[in-house]
Amino acid sequence: MRPLKRCGGRPGAIIKKPWYVQYRLADGRQKSPGFATFKEAQAFCDTHGPRIRASKGLVPLVAADSTVVQYGAHWLAAIRPSIKSRAHEHYAAHFRRYLAPRLGHRPVAELTRPECRAFLIACRAAGVAGHLLRPGSVYAIFATLRAMLNAAIEDGLRLDNPAARLGKSLHLHPTKKARAAAIVKRALDRARLARLLEYTRVYEPEWYPLVLLLPRTGLRLGEALALEIGDYNARAGSLDVLRAWNARHGCLEEPKHGARVVDVSPQLAAILDAHIAGLRKVVRLADGAPVVQWLFPSMAGTMLDGRNVRRALARIAGHAGLGRGVGPHDLRHTFGSQLIAAGTSPVYVQRQMGHASVAITVDLYGSGLPLEERHGVAALDTLPADGGTVVVRGGTAPRGRGTE
Repeated sequence: MRPLKRCGGRPGAIIKKPWYVQYRLADGRQKSPGFATFKEAQAFCDTHGPRIRASKGLVPLVAADSTVVQYGAHWLAAIRPSIKSRAHEHYAAHFRRYLAPRLGHRPVAELTRPECRAFLIACRAAGVAGHLLRPGSVYAIFATLRAMLNAAIEDGLRLDNPAARLGKSLHLHPTKKARAAAIVKRALDRARLARLLEYTRVYEPEWYPLVLLLPRTGLRLGEALALEIGDYNARAGSLDVLRAWNARHGCLEEPKHGARVVDVSPQLAAILDAHIAGLRKVVRLADGAPVVQWLFPSMAGTMLDGRNVRRALARIAGHAGLGRGVGPHDLRHTFGSQLIAAGTSPVYVQRQMGHASVAITVDLYGSGLPLEERHGVAALDTLPADGGTVVVRGGTAPRGRGTE
């Protein structure tokens, strides 16, 4: 039940009551009273809305005077089935640590924009253990507050979100330039990557298939650990990324932004073929099925622990003389950066990496796009470059060449 704007009628005609409220009574009759101003229409909703909803047996799930603590508990319980466990834990932790202690006593309906702004500034100033919070940490608090107030609109407690766009005005979110600069620092160049892979192949060959897979496919570590032998399609030269391991909650879940199929390079395909052949030498005597289902199993045949992968990469990077540490996600950034630098379509890179949109791919790796192709505009010409002539005003000109 909310005010609506009338539309239609003759052009230039003046509508005496441009605002109306449409609702149905308990007996099914529809009413549409009109009002001269939005304020009058909203006042009607506030005054008669509860009575009309009560007559139809529509009792609100939350009280109109709910405080932040009361509504926050309802909100967290309501969103639990619809979001990932990691996201829910993220919201719950920030609500419990920041929102509840500082805003918990305030009615949700009475929160103002200056109050929300002052709250976020205070969070940044107070910090943790005497240290100021970084903008990214304050942004996470802001995102929790914004999500809760968006839900309050849906539940009818508010008509607006006073925290909307505060993240931008307070400069909490890192800029595209800052994010791209961070990627440049983490990604390996071709020389360093070659050194890392060669050292692994020669001195730690048991890690070579996984270490090669990460910069050749761009998989997240949880996606790589959850690969099964059957996910590799040797004939098609592809991997089916159907699941991901959530280390924090100890469970398998759907990959971020859904399942996808990634291409496998010829070099990686040859290594995977040999790797899988070695895994299949160990079979059960009963039915001949492989003992392990994982593409990269541990010594015990279970899923490989991500912490062991990180330790191994740090050790290999140190021995290879890279002069810096290397993590699994650095190899993912290496994949995206090198593909973009090679002139590969950002759409293809986005699909390979499983980004939510191509805009994310361009924002992260777009600085590596080759821009030196000054003759790229020649592809727009429709005239054949055959040395012929075309008729122009005042004479003729060679085909394929511009005229003034």
